[in-house]
Amino acid sequence: MNVEEHALRAAKARNIPVTDVVDAVHDRLTERNIRMTNELDAAIWVGTTEDGWRGGSNGDMVWAIIREGALKTVMFRRDSQPATPAALRVKLVIA
Repeated sequence: MNVEEHALRAAKARNIPVTDVVDAVHDRLTERNIRMTNELDAAIWVGTTEDGWRGGSNGDMVWAIIREGALKTVMFRRDSQPATPAALRVKLVIA
């Protein structure tokens, strides 16, 4: 999977090893039998702050944003925020 520079910076700023995010994305896609393609536009839940990913955010859920088959960013969101395609501005949400 291609990892964009923004995703590398976001993961580093949040003290999350980008390799852990990539592994979690692959695991979620495999669990759901979804192939990584250049057309994939998805938000993929990859973990929580309880998993040890703390990142200095008030969000407790860690999401990977995939666009055109590449990891674009890593972000924290609160579990009270909607996890819908419209809210995450993607075509597919994988939680």
